[in-house]
Amino acid sequence: MDKIGIMLAILLLLVTIQNTFLFLGVLKVKIIEWIVFNACAPSNITFLIGFILYLLFKDRTVLHIAILPMFFFGVGGLIVFPWSGMNIIPQIAHIIMALNIGWTISVTIRTNDYKASTVGLLLGIAIFSFFIGFQQNYVASHPEEFKKIMQMEKPK
Repeated sequence: MDKIGIMLAILLLLVTIQNTFLFLGVLKVKIIEWIVFNACAPSNITFLIGFILYLLFKDRTVLHIAILPMFFFGVGGLIVFPWSGMNIIPQIAHIIMALNIGWTISVTIRTNDYKASTVGLLLGIAIFSFFIGFQQNYVASHPEEFKKIMQMEKPK
């Protein structure tokens, strides 16, 4: 089962590198814009740190911290983003995020380690509820930048 987790984590790392390069390298956004307009990246990085700690110490607590933002931005992104054109690329990343969440839940069920999942989820709620609120507020208060960066402006 850890082989599947490693494979999914590598895929998550690759899509995180790809979308980070797109935002910071190609679109040349500011760091704050990368964090809020590409909120999947900090969520994925948190999960990947938790995954490394899980491999080293067999403690899934930190792994579960990222479940809330990955669910909100990844699984939620499957619903919010269109399924056409270049949006297929982030949709693939959202699917990979959902698969990592599923893997984490399956390991929790298989090992009956509900304490780590509960503590991790509660920490994730405490930490990321503020981040999600900040991210949503920032996007709502900067709609023109968001449209420009997400290339959603209609050609004139």
